Amino acid sequence: MRAYNKLEKFWEFGEGRTALAAFCAHSFAISIGVCQGYSAIWIPQLESSGEFDTTTDQNSWLASLGAVTNPVGSVLSGVLAEYLGRKRSIQISTVPFIVGWLLIGLGPNITWLYVGRAITGVAAGMSTACYTYVGEIATPSNRGLLNALGPMCASFGILLTYILGYLIHWSTVALISVSFAVVTLITMQLVPESPPHLLKTQGPGTGDDSETYRAFYFFRRSVADTEHEIKVAMANMTHSDDEPHKSLVEVYFSPETVKPFIYLVVLFLLQELSGIYTILYYAVSFFGETDLEIDDYVSSIIVGTIRFIMSIACVFLVNRFGRKVLCTFSSLGMALSVLVVGLYQKYYEINPDSDRILSLLPLFCIMFNVFFSMIGMLPVPWILCGEMFPLRVRPVMAGLVICMAQGFIFVCVKVYNDMVRYLEFSGTLFTFFVASVASMLFCMYALPETKNKSLHEIEAYFRGDKAAKEKRPEKSGIHNAAFTQSSENITVVTR
Repeated sequence: MRAYNKLEKFWEFGEGRTALAAFCAHSFAISIGVCQGYSAIWIPQLESSGEFDTTTDQNSWLASLGAVTNPVGSVLSGVLAEYLGRKRSIQISTVPFIVGWLLIGLGPNITWLYVGRAITGVAAGMSTACYTYVGEIATPSNRGLLNALGPMCASFGILLTYILGYLIHWSTVALISVSFAVVTLITMQLVPESPPHLLKTQGPGTGDDSETYRAFYFFRRSVADTEHEIKVAMANMTHSDDEPHKSLVEVYFSPETVKPFIYLVVLFLLQELSGIYTILYYAVSFFGETDLEIDDYVSSIIVGTIRFIMSIACVFLVNRFGRKVLCTFSSLGMALSVLVVGLYQKYYEINPDSDRILSLLPLFCIMFNVFFSMIGMLPVPWILCGEMFPLRVRPVMAGLVICMAQGFIFVCVKVYNDMVRYLEFSGTLFTFFVASVASMLFCMYALPETKNKSLHEIEAYFRGDKAAKEKRPEKSGIHNAAFTQSSENITVVTR
């Protein structure tokens, strides 16, 4: 009974509703994870079965087309989120996933596979609205935790794909994947639009007759907090403080827009160069290069499991430690783990006739690499996309940054086979090592901290107004639980 009462309180006082809405939004990331992990089980099955008689070059395009069209989806998602709303943008994003998976699952020839893969790539790039939506409905204290659900759901999608690929045919996996997009489409209909978006497009309205007010109240369940957040948000919207009529051009080229753009582009570039997504897209083939004595699919499932478990841990770590600390520690661990496997591989490239000892060392090193990547460098850049930009340009600029990030992913995935050919496998790993070290230094000395800062405080920081602090209740949405709202007035409930 006590557990039920706690659960009821968690739901009724706002935190549970916010968590539910965040999960509904980030359920879209399950489809993204399936798309990212799909080539790891798809390409080996095509090669071993001889279906469609694909060449190495065709297989590399089937893998990379899942990334090359991501930038289109990123920009499209940002524009849709700006003009149709965050909620509608997420729902629209599920449509290309449904179409793409059906084309792949039912495709009679390689052309259908190309088209289906390209369309799912567009959908996989449309995560912009998800992070923007969750960033806007969350409080400063739980924003990191709720946005970390995105990478967690993506990791679940990847692990599920590895397991299904080991058990069943790739076309069946594609058809099963349609269901994940359908779930997101339906569940997003159950939650309100982002309150800041409604406030920007509709204004505050008049009390509980306003859609904006009802949306704020749904997530906070506190009249005082609702009215306070509307007041603060209105003040920041009209803010421009001394420049209330600042043009769009001035906003896009203002310090609070340009500075986070530069930070995020550099962070994403270092993320991709460190090999995080290359290992993901070529997981089965990657372990084949290390000559492990266990099945490559099993190795991939093990790594996928580690990735999923650590993504769950990250949900809690990101709220306990700062984004800066997590990224720095994550980059250090990635650098050390990939250095060890690189040296191991280099030795046997120089001495190919030697009997391999410690044959499981590469698997453990990659497991540690994935372990450390999930602590910070994989999830945090995506979280920051929903935090750093001003409300007026947030969806479009987040879409642009994610567009560039997806472009980096495509290049890294596409050139992986060429890197192995010209640098050898060890040289490719040493490239990942150098990028991880650079990432560690960048995060340690340059990346700003956003933990426990409101979106308005972050904007003020980049604007240079470091003294600007938003005065907010200490525990938004919970401390004022004695107040409830009726349809006509406010009543005080005696507990």
